[in-house]
Amino acid sequence: MSRQAKKGFTLIELLVVIAIIAMLLSIMAPSLHEARERGKRAVCLANLRAIGHAIHVYALDNNDRLVPGDSRVSWEVWGPVTEGPDCAPAGASAYRHVNLGHLMVTDEIIPLPSGSEHVFFCPSGRSPSGSNIRQEFDTRWGRTGSHAATSYMFNNALDGFDAYVQDGDTAVLSHKNVVQYLLVDGSAHAYKDQPLVYDDAIGPEHLQEVALRHGVCFPTLLLHEWLAEGRVNMQEARTFLADATAWATANQKPAAAVCLADIRNTALVSDVVGVWGGAMPNPPSG
Repeated sequence: MSRQAKKGFTLIELLVVIAIIAMLLSIMAPSLHEARERGKRAVCLANLRAIGHAIHVYALDNNDRLVPGDSRVSWEVWGPVTEGPDCAPAGASAYRHVNLGHLMVTDEIIPLPSGSEHVFFCPSGRSPSGSNIRQEFDTRWGRTGSHAATSYMFNNALDGFDAYVQDGDTAVLSHKNVVQYLLVDGSAHAYKDQPLVYDDAIGPEHLQEVALRHGVCFPTLLLHEWLAEGRVNMQEARTFLADATAWATANQKPAAAVCLADIRNTALVSDVVGVWGGAMPNPPSG
C-alpha cells in the first residue's frame, strides 16, 4: 500500500491567496481610516467640552468675565497683546499668554502640556508646515518673539474686533470637511461643511478651499456666527471675500470686557478653519 504524497501550495495558489488578501485590505482600508478619524473626532469633541468647562471656571473666578480675546490671531495662546487696554505700544515686545492661553496661566485651570496629549491639541490637527503642532508649541511657549498656537480658535471677536485680516498660503482644517465647535452652554457639535458657490465662475467649494484660494482666513466674527446658526451666510461670505480689508474696517468694534451671562447661543471655540501664514494689517483710513 503506497503512501499518498503530501501536497503543498503551488506558486499560483500562493499568488492567488496574496492577491485576495491585498484586495480585502484595499476594501477595508477606507473603513479603518474612517473609524480612526471618528475616534479622533470624538477626542476633539471631548477637548472642546473640557475647554468650555475651563472657560466657565475662569468666569466664576473673574466676576463672570469671559476670557479676554487680546490677540488678533484667534488660535494663538502665546504672543504679543494686540487688542484691549493692555495692548503694548508700537514696537514693544510684550509677549505673554493671550486668548485661551489665560486658561493655562490663571490658577492653572488647564495645566501646561506635559505629555503627548492635551486638550488644546486635536489628534487630527497639524501645523501649516505639516509638522506636529504639539511639538511646535513646546519650542515657542514662553519665549519672547515666538508665537505659540493650538488646534482651536477662540471667538476673540466677542470683546472687540480689530481691523485686521489674517492671511496665509497654507490651508488648515483638522477634520476633512467637518468643523467642530463649542457653544456657550458647554455643548460641543460638528458642522458638516457642504460645498457652496462662493464664486459663480469657480463653482462649489468647501470653506477650506475658498479660504486658500483667496489667501485669507474667515474672521472669527463670521465663522462662529455661522457655526452657531448651522449655515454659512453666503452674502456675508461674498462681501468679505470681495474686499477683506474693507469688510474689516466696516466691522471694527472697540474692545470691551464681556460677561459670560450676557452671551447666548454663541460659538466660543472651534477647530482652526482657513489659512495660516502672515498677517495683513489694515491700512489707516482717510
